[in-house]
Amino acid sequence: MPTHYEPQDTPFTNPLYGHQRNPTRLLFQHELNRYHPAPDTPGAGVYPYVVTTYRLTEHFTAGGMSRWTPYLSELQPEFFCEVGPELAAERKLEHGGWATVVTARNAVEARVLVTDRMRPLRVQGRSVHQIGMPYHWGPNGYSTGDSANELASMALDPNVHIQEVKALTADIRPGRRPRGRERVALVEEYRRRAGVTERTGTED
Repeated sequence: MPTHYEPQDTPFTNPLYGHQRNPTRLLFQHELNRYHPAPDTPGAGVYPYVVTTYRLTEHFTAGGMSRWTPYLSELQPEFFCEVGPELAAERKLEHGGWATVVTARNAVEARVLVTDRMRPLRVQGRSVHQIGMPYHWGPNGYSTGDSANELASMALDPNVHIQEVKALTADIRPGRRPRGRERVALVEEYRRRAGVTERTGTED
């Protein structure tokens, strides 16, 4: 029988089973692949929002092909993050402006798209905002930009070994991300605030 487990990064406890996450998932201990604290533990609120990734109609295959097709790059010229009006107001994000999205793995920048499509989730008696991010951007092609994949952790499904990139947690702040060592320092500052170590998120 199929069993529900929460994603590797989640703001919610698993209401169905004693295991929060799939106990047979494949984890990778690496400095660049730190996991977020479990929900309802100290530090979990440092990454308070849910991120979901998705494909775009204009990016009919993968980014490596779409970004090199001029007319598709013209239709989707820039990497963006989609947020609801409430989250935009809460974090002072401006439609068309820049935002920085941060996880324990990296920080990326994206143009802000404020839309009613991204409604807050009402789960376990509380409201949690969503951030939508298409994942086809990267450093090469006609349309370049940061990649949503840089935010995701490597936690693999035990059956087919596909990583979880559809659901994770993050923070979002207005403005462009820092460059160089300052970008690394920003990610490390978030890790310190959340109490992230090499063991964080490895429990079931």
